[in-house]
Amino acid sequence: MLSTVAIISIFTEIFAAGIVVSGGFTFIKIFFSTRKSKDLFFGLFLLSFFAYVAAVIFSQLMYNLGRPLVELILVQRLVFTSLAISSFFLFGFVLEKFELKAWRFLLLILLFLVAYFIYLIFSATISLVYREEIIEPIVLFSSWIPVKPLFILAWIGLSIFSFGSALTKEGGRRTLALYRGFASLMMLASFLATLFYVRFGEANYLLISWGLALLSVLGLLLTEIIPPEAPEALAPLRFLRTRLLFKLLLVFILLIIIVFQVTTLVTISIGKGALSRSIQNSYLQAAENLVDKIQSFPTVPSFEQLQNLLLQTRVNEQGVAFIVDAQGRVIAHPDRKRALQRENMLANEAVRFLSSGKRGASEFRDELGNLMVGAYLPVKKFGWGVVIEEPLASAYFEMRRLETNSLIFVIVGIILTTLTGIFFAHSIEKPVKELILGTEAVARGELGYHISVTSADEMGKLAEAFNKMTRDLRESQERLILSEKLASLGTMAAGMAHEIKNPLVSLRTFTQLLQQKWEDKEFREKFSIIIPHEIERINRIAESLLKFGRPTKPELTKVDINSLLEEVLLLFESECKKYNVRVTKKLAELPEISGDAGQLSQAFVNLIKNAIEAMHEKGGELIVKTDVGEVVRLGKIRRREGIKKGEEMVWGEEEELGKPIPVVFVEITDTGEGISEENLKSLFDPFFTTKMTGTGMGLPITLRIIEEHRGSIKVRSRLGKGTTFIITLPQRL
Repeated sequence: MLSTVAIISIFTEIFAAGIVVSGGFTFIKIFFSTRKSKDLFFGLFLLSFFAYVAAVIFSQLMYNLGRPLVELILVQRLVFTSLAISSFFLFGFVLEKFELKAWRFLLLILLFLVAYFIYLIFSATISLVYREEIIEPIVLFSSWIPVKPLFILAWIGLSIFSFGSALTKEGGRRTLALYRGFASLMMLASFLATLFYVRFGEANYLLISWGLALLSVLGLLLTEIIPPEAPEALAPLRFLRTRLLFKLLLVFILLIIIVFQVTTLVTISIGKGALSRSIQNSYLQAAENLVDKIQSFPTVPSFEQLQNLLLQTRVNEQGVAFIVDAQGRVIAHPDRKRALQRENMLANEAVRFLSSGKRGASEFRDELGNLMVGAYLPVKKFGWGVVIEEPLASAYFEMRRLETNSLIFVIVGIILTTLTGIFFAHSIEKPVKELILGTEAVARGELGYHISVTSADEMGKLAEAFNKMTRDLRESQERLILSEKLASLGTMAAGMAHEIKNPLVSLRTFTQLLQQKWEDKEFREKFSIIIPHEIERINRIAESLLKFGRPTKPELTKVDINSLLEEVLLLFESECKKYNVRVTKKLAELPEISGDAGQLSQAFVNLIKNAIEAMHEKGGELIVKTDVGEVVRLGKIRRREGIKKGEEMVWGEEEELGKPIPVVFVEITDTGEGISEENLKSLFDPFFTTKMTGTGMGLPITLRIIEEHRGSIKVRSRLGKGTTFIITLPQRL
């Protein structure tokens, strides 16, 4: 039968198996998104290790059920096979995790070695040595198969490389490396505890073994799930507090498992106690009946009479009843030879109990040291003693079957409860996670983010409220964008009025002199040259104003960046003259790119307008440059505050591309007052402004436009020296 500690150990194994298989499927899923070999090897290692744990649990339960030896041997073959396979995947994980590219050839060698081991496992003869109360057997193969040493070697390798990398890393990477190293050591200690259990038969070693294995797997999972740059990497256990799913699972599932465990232990304990007493009482009753029959003889019964009485005494198939004299020698026994030889049975504990005057029913060891259960009573009339005994394993078989069936029932219950708990926990966490993603998207300025409403409960109502809020914010933003555009248009229109006035003066002068000097050939030639030029100038100014002010729907077309910049600079020509700003253009030959001309024009207007305003007091130089090139990082603006890289703040280089892509660069530089480092961090925050007038939406709108074009913005500024904005746009979207 299983001890209480052994039952708790099995529960620990079940819990470990659940965590391992969940982690395995999680990392297989991660692999399909990252395509990193280390995730594949780690996921396959966890799944094969789950197969090992499951095979061990089946082995223990089947032994407790008394299944045939051939079935137990088959399960042990599966145990060693899964251990060999998990060793291979663990070695692969170590090679990929620590980028040991020069050693990858070892994987092929190891693959053939593991395949050979599996062949030996299924072809070799196996001997299983089970001992009383020990559910893990000593497994002896007819040929030496070093599967366990291979598994231990893989963990030693993982621990060495983990601690080695911890010496060269800092911060979160160092902490995760140390956790990985200690997790490896715990798995090695777990195997050592298993060996102690098999050697000494102490159930506490089995519990320690699986407890350490559980902690090892948890630690290893944490080190692989937590990103090294995340704040939780410095204290990995805090990661369990960052997910609502983990909290719900820990509270709900652990509580259920503990309730199941306690209920099962109490039920099994009560059932075992009741069945044990019932079995012992049945033997006591059989012994009393046998004693009554012996004492019913008026004189000392003959040998044959006693042998017949023993044959009439009902005991189980493997049970025996025998009679001893006062010296402990056999008088009658189902094995006639032992009775005729008058075998001394004082080595039997029950016989010694009789010799000391005791009577009753209990568990005891026979003359060979085997654990038995039965009853022993004195035959006072003749000075003899009666012993009925049966091997513990067969006597308590029904009890063991009840125990194992109860455990199987509890295992199924835990699995169903866990799956139900995961489903409900996920149903709670998923909408909360969507809301978090929604708020982060809104913080980045993505006001078009929509949360799907899948329920009518509080979470569904919260999602509806969020969607309404984003709609209202989007409408407000559109109004703010329009007001920002109109403000820019008003500023430019004031300057354009002066620009239009100059050619109009020329036109008026020529028209006044037209009748007087028409006959003058020189006048007519000058008229034919100047008048069309001035009219075209007025037309270009008007078209630029109309194009910028006209509301247009976003539309991807072929865009000439240089032409866009020329048009925008034309709009600010008067403004530059007014504030003594010299414009320098360094426009390289650019290919057309995919984009929305109206939106990009708006972005350039915002940047150039800010640059000119920064030079209102002292004048200066506005430099507009373009160029072409390639980049390997672009897009995905996750953080509104940007990333500090040297002297630059960067927005939009957070995604590493698989290969370089062609881009165009637009650089807008002013020699104005510059921006302080404190204000630089808040540059693209909505409504942030250092000017007395303005909405503070110009630059956030610009950032959103560049983000929608999958580009990036770099800002370099020094107080008193000026500011440079570098926009990077992909040539193809």
